[in-house]
Amino acid sequence: MSKLAKSEKALLEVKGLSKHYDLTRGLFTKEKSVLRAVDDVSFSVYRGETFGIVGESGCGKSTTGNAILRLIEASKGEIWFDGEDLRRLSPEQMRMKRRDIQMIFQDPFSSLNPRMRVADIIAEPLHAHKVAEGGDLKRRVAELMEIVGLSPTFAARYPHEFSGGQRQRIGIARALALQPKLIVCDEAVSALDVSIQAQVLNLLMDLQREFNLTYIFIGHGLPAVKYISDRIAVMYLGKIVEIADKNTLFKQPRHPYTAGLLASVPISDPSMREGRSRIVLEGDLPSPTNPPEGCKFHTRCPFATERCMTEEPPLADMSADGHLAACHYPLNARESSVSA
Repeated sequence: MSKLAKSEKALLEVKGLSKHYDLTRGLFTKEKSVLRAVDDVSFSVYRGETFGIVGESGCGKSTTGNAILRLIEASKGEIWFDGEDLRRLSPEQMRMKRRDIQMIFQDPFSSLNPRMRVADIIAEPLHAHKVAEGGDLKRRVAELMEIVGLSPTFAARYPHEFSGGQRQRIGIARALALQPKLIVCDEAVSALDVSIQAQVLNLLMDLQREFNLTYIFIGHGLPAVKYISDRIAVMYLGKIVEIADKNTLFKQPRHPYTAGLLASVPISDPSMREGRSRIVLEGDLPSPTNPPEGCKFHTRCPFATERCMTEEPPLADMSADGHLAACHYPLNARESSVSA
């Protein structure tokens, strides 16, 4: 772990987290099925680090983030934050705990109330938790706007008067208002232009250093996730299939799905393409309402055996180096060398 001492106690521990939805189909027969959006997910996040979560659309990464904040209620599992199981808290206790856990949402166009002025949007959490009132509230709002690179003179404007990048800065200011310990960034840059993405990522990293923040950074763009993260978890069909520090994950992935994801990232320099994984992700993502038996990835894996079709591999540390993979036949360094 790049910033972390392995002996340090985790700020957040997620244990066996699952979110299942009961579905009913058919007009007359009323077929029932279960959609396993998140299925037995476990990981730890340490103070001061950025923990990235990546995967294809529909893999459950955003549902995981929403379940951690209890914006949706998990079906089972434990969410230990700073020594407390969030799932055991009453609604009022959870409301108070949200002072320490905030979220930056994906779409800066829909996550801000278009009928509220910027000052009121940023002030809303401060007012709701009775942190500041009157002149103190106005000063705090102005300070937050300056911190995220916006002029306080824009405080009376409405969200539609700002660009996408500026709107996301407003969302960041709102998330910072209560001085949280953990911020969940749910696809926080995916709706922005590439040049603006870099500015927002650099802002998040500067804020992390200044305020000792801890991030969960959810995304599907591998370059952005690699840029900001310390460790990365890869999700597939509701499950985590690999966790490693970012450099190890990009250079020596152990799960074939991770290697396939990395192989799909365009590389402009032809000299850097040599030696990258040849694994190609083929076929469609299986339905989460009817996932394959055994390893969930075996229907798309070029190395699958009969064992993979019947026995689900655990997420395990096979070499005691903190690099976890859920694969019966993990790729070795020679086979999985990928240019970062």
